[in-house]
Amino acid sequence: MAGNSDYTHGEMSIDGHNSTFSGFVRYSAFFTAFFIVVLLMPILVFGANIAWLPALIVTFIVGIIITPAFKLGGGWIATLIGMAFLTGILGVLVSVLS
Repeated sequence: MAGNSDYTHGEMSIDGHNSTFSGFVRYSAFFTAFFIVVLLMPILVFGANIAWLPALIVTFIVGIIITPAFKLGGGWIATLIGMAFLTGILGVLVSVLS
């Protein structure tokens, strides 16, 4: 049975596999960094009893610092700025309503 195979070792194109694996690694790095940043803010606010504005600034700085470590690009920076802006607006609204 093994002798009837058309497979020749080292002759198969693996371009599709390489691009799929590269995409998986890229998205895994993005979402790992995303969860680090999303979880860091509540940990600082509720666990370390830091006010929300300094915690937001620290979280944003950590997000910038991990950018080269995870090899993230402009999309990550845009996401980080958007999350910081949204969190800032929500923090001001909660403070005003309290």
